[in-house]
Amino acid sequence: MLNILYMHRTQAHGVEGVHIREIVKAWRRLGNAVVVVSPVKESPQDSSGDGGGAPRAGMMRRLMSAMSRRLPEILFECLEVAYNVVAYRQAATVRDTDFIFERYAIFAFAGSLLAARRRIPHIIEVNYTSRSELVRKRSALLAPLAFRIDKFIFSRATALAAVSSRLKEHLISEFGIPAERVIVLPNAADPEVFDPDKVTPASGLKDTGKWIGFVGGFYPWHGVGLLVDAFCRIADAVPDARLLLVGDGPMRAAIERQCATLNIANRVLMTGAVSHDRLPAYIRAFHVGVMPDSNDYGSPMKVFEYMALGTPVVAPAYGPLLDVMQDGREGRIFPPRDVAALADCLLEVLTRDDVHAQMSENARLAVVTRHNWMENARRLLAQLPGKS
Repeated sequence: MLNILYMHRTQAHGVEGVHIREIVKAWRRLGNAVVVVSPVKESPQDSSGDGGGAPRAGMMRRLMSAMSRRLPEILFECLEVAYNVVAYRQAATVRDTDFIFERYAIFAFAGSLLAARRRIPHIIEVNYTSRSELVRKRSALLAPLAFRIDKFIFSRATALAAVSSRLKEHLISEFGIPAERVIVLPNAADPEVFDPDKVTPASGLKDTGKWIGFVGGFYPWHGVGLLVDAFCRIADAVPDARLLLVGDGPMRAAIERQCATLNIANRVLMTGAVSHDRLPAYIRAFHVGVMPDSNDYGSPMKVFEYMALGTPVVAPAYGPLLDVMQDGREGRIFPPRDVAALADCLLEVLTRDDVHAQMSENARLAVVTRHNWMENARRLLAQLPGKS
């Protein structure tokens, strides 16, 4: 058994919360003890993993969210730097630690310092770096400091787990990290929770047509409008096709107007925000799951959850998606932002039952055998000295 200290500086909700919870759960299922240190845990000793300290966690999430929205960026970044003092003090109270696992955050160096002091391994999961093109606009004043801290922690880490091959290349080229110290570890899904034999479609969605589905936020970078345009192109050719958009966000009103303008509103269902535990029932109704747009470094978790339920995936040809999908195998790949190509891919999956059946089988198999949280947890442990 290993005693693992998991450090992160997130609000632990949404996709990042799922990732944190699932890795912790997988390590515990493998017989290890895990203590989590973060801004939203009641204390580092609260290692239940089941939402312990929920009242304080909720308060801290609201506070962090308010500060990130309202404080000037330079002030918020100073608070991020200062949080290292809090994180280090909390983590230092955790005894008998065999290694530290940390979810990377800009300016976060407490885990690196503690690992060096205790002379224990330190593995960092990297979803982006200070040099990535992020949605949030960082202040230019502290950018050099952020880069120096990145070089400091990356160069001293035992191993780095990049969520995509593009990020691995970025770590090598921008920060000079040796390739052998970086593994590519995309996101995953739980094949037991997202199991097509155990999950039934959400109420009212079964046998009501061929649902083209999307899960995620209604933000510009997810390209929901591209999917609506593509659906409009194939609507006449596939009369029983419908569009199921699961999620919410600032672009929802614009998407609703787009559907009305294209006269397809009666064939589009928007569910609003859905909690993660209810997602399987919605995805189970999908005939095909779509990732309309993405970026070249992140690993979209929704793709693995589609695949786990045996749903063929249609996605753009970005590196992180090409890491885990092969065109024609688990689904179809189209050139990014090419609406006509997206429509053609949808048409094939919707009208070719033989193609759909084979892709469904391949998609499920990929998660059962490779892209699941237990496999990710094992691969992380294999990076420890003497474990490979």
